[in-house]
Amino acid sequence: MNRAVVMGFLLTLASAFFFAVSGPIAKTMYAIGWTPGSVVLIRLTGSALLLLIPSLIALRGRWDEVRRHWKTVLTYGLVSMAGVQGFYFMAVEHLTVAVALLLEMTAPMLIVFWIWARSKTRPATVTFIGVVVSMIGLVLILDVRNSDISLFGVVMALAAAVCLASYFLVSAKESINVPPVALTGLGMGVGALVMGVVVLVGLMPSGVAAADVDFGGHRVSWMLPMAMIIAFTAGAYITGILGLRYIGATVGSFVNLIEVPFSVIVAWLLLFEMPAPIQLFGGVFILGGVGFIKWGEARLARRVARRQVVDLTAEAVPV
Repeated sequence: MNRAVVMGFLLTLASAFFFAVSGPIAKTMYAIGWTPGSVVLIRLTGSALLLLIPSLIALRGRWDEVRRHWKTVLTYGLVSMAGVQGFYFMAVEHLTVAVALLLEMTAPMLIVFWIWARSKTRPATVTFIGVVVSMIGLVLILDVRNSDISLFGVVMALAAAVCLASYFLVSAKESINVPPVALTGLGMGVGALVMGVVVLVGLMPSGVAAADVDFGGHRVSWMLPMAMIIAFTAGAYITGILGLRYIGATVGSFVNLIEVPFSVIVAWLLLFEMPAPIQLFGGVFILGGVGFIKWGEARLARRVARRQVVDLTAEAVPV
C-alpha cells in the first residue's frame, strides 16, 4: 500500500470522526431550545468565516478554476453542505443519533446504482447480495414493532443519504482543480446562504437560547459546543475532500462507515442514549452489506480492466 493510499485512509478516518462528533454535540443544544435550522445556519456561517482567509490564499491566481467549475461549487454548497447537514440534523431531532446515522450510511448503495446508471455496466452479483443484506439491516433498524419511531425522522435521514452520496461523488473528482480548502470554504458560503433563506422563509424554524448545556453530565456554556461544531465541521470537510481524492468515492464511502461506532460512543458519553439491540443488529447487517458492495465493486473494476486489455489487444493485432 503506497503512501498516498495510507494518507487517504487516515484523512478519511479523521473526517469520519469529526462528522460523528458533530451530531451528538448538536443534539445537546436542542435540549435548551436550539432548532436544527439555527444550528446548521450558525455551523455553516461560522465554518465559512473560519475558512475565509485560507480560501482566499488558496485561490490566488486560481479564480479561473472557480469560474470553470461554478456549477459544481454551487451544487457542492447546496447538496453536500446545506443538504447533508440540514436533513441529518432534522433526523437527529426525531431519532437517536445512531439510528439516524445508520440510515444515512445507506449512501454507498445509492452510489452503486448511480454509477451503474451512468456507466451502463452491471454490478457484480456479490454487489446485489450486499444491497439485499443492507436492506435487511435497514428493516431491522426501523424496528417496525416500535411504534414510537418517527417516520419524518426516517425520511430526513434517507434524504441525508442521497445528499451524502453526492458529497462522495463530487469530492472524489480529480478533474476539479479548485483547492480542497477553497472548495470547502466556498461550499460553506453557498450552504450558509441557502440555509439563511430556508430559515428566513420558515421552511426550518429558528430557535436559539443562551443557556448552559448538559455536556455529558457537566454544565457548560452553549458557546463551547457551538465552537466545537464549527471547528469539527470545517475539519471534517477539508480532511474528507483530501482523503477522497486519494482513495476515491467508493473506498471513501466504505471507510467512512467507521463514523457509526464513533457516533454511537460519543452519543453514549454525551447523551446517554443507545439504540435498541435489534437496531444494533440491523447496523451490523448494513455494515456487512456495504462490505459486500465494496467487494463487488473491486471485482467489477478488475472485470472492466480485463475487458479493456482484451479490447486493446484486439486493436493491436493486424487484420
